[in-house]
Amino acid sequence: MSEVIYYVAAGATLLVVWLGATFWAVNFFIRQVTQQSCQDFRVRMRGETERALKLFREGLCEQIVQQENKSDALARLYASLIDQLRLGREFLASLGEGERAQAEKQLRTIRGTGEHFTDTFQKQGLFFSEEFTRTVKDLLTQQKTGQERLEELLRRVQREPHNAHALDDLKKEWGLFEDLLNKLMDYVRNEFRRRNPVSGMMMKWLNEGPAPAESHGG
Repeated sequence: MSEVIYYVAAGATLLVVWLGATFWAVNFFIRQVTQQSCQDFRVRMRGETERALKLFREGLCEQIVQQENKSDALARLYASLIDQLRLGREFLASLGEGERAQAEKQLRTIRGTGEHFTDTFQKQGLFFSEEFTRTVKDLLTQQKTGQERLEELLRRVQREPHNAHALDDLKKEWGLFEDLLNKLMDYVRNEFRRRNPVSGMMMKWLNEGPAPAESHGG
């Protein structure tokens, strides 16, 4: 009887030891796997975050470049219109003083400046909105027609130097042409205001280096 009790007690002791060892081993394995999975998740998330941030910054840089190119193109268009208006005042002054040859030269310069505006507009069209592009194209068509009308009237003035009506018609035509230039300037100004510049704070953030990486520990 005592032997049976001994073997039963020994068996129970071994069972408890085996269960304890098994529990410890399973718990250790689960803890190790969980920690490794957590570490892998952190590394993976850190990599995804860095890639997303890199793509965002690259996209933001591209947007900044596009906006700056657009601003530069609009500034050149605006300067071209200012030149045409300035030349127009000189053109009228030459007409008033009877300097027909000088007026003809100035009108050719106005045409060249207008062609420069059109060339710049076509080359930089990628940076402009569809509405702006459509409107300016329509106004440029009107401008070309107005330019041809001015040249035709100037030739008439040169043929009929004493015809006051011919000179008046030419000045009226310039007034219409000048209104068209002012309308173009309004559209260019409005397009410039809608360019959505990147804020100074965003630029400062963009130039900062990446934040220090966190410890890979638990």
